[in-house]
Amino acid sequence: MEDFLGRGRFKMPPSVSRAELLDEDGVTDKRFRQFLYDFSALGTSSEAVRAYLAAQIGLTSPQYNVVRIVAQYQGADGVSGSKLAQLLHVTTAFISSEVGKLERMGWIEKRSNPKDGRSVLLQLTRLGEKKVIQIGPERRMVNDRLFKRLSVKDFRALSKTLAGLINDFSVTLRSLQAGQKQ
Repeated sequence: MEDFLGRGRFKMPPSVSRAELLDEDGVTDKRFRQFLYDFSALGTSSEAVRAYLAAQIGLTSPQYNVVRIVAQYQGADGVSGSKLAQLLHVTTAFISSEVGKLERMGWIEKRSNPKDGRSVLLQLTRLGEKKVIQIGPERRMVNDRLFKRLSVKDFRALSKTLAGLINDFSVTLRSLQAGQKQ
């Protein structure tokens, strides 16, 4: 192992070994570390914005996410809870909990899936639709400001990269959790 202690000063060892993620010198990873800090800050800022928008219509951030996904994917027949969980990268138990709250609040309604009697489909109620429309102009303004620097090419590349990272994070987390159980 390389000596990272020298002349009384700690030298940070790289946190990655892949050459693509190291700095130009091939030894340090300051740019990668900054990327991680920025990525974390982006998540925190994104959550703060989502919480603000959710509060404008009387929801929590998780409820807002569920309502937005239902609105986007419900179509004429509704959308399944498992599809919502997949799209939001959460468990079906989480979706069931949040949908139950939204149903009690009058935002979402459930109905039997005519193609599969064991499952239900979710749709916004009139109240849910009204609130989604109500927040629309502010949400649009916020998104226009947040993503004003992205060109079409940048947006498509970032979308593809982010989807890949989410998959890699999920696989890595499952691997870590499996190792902790041993």
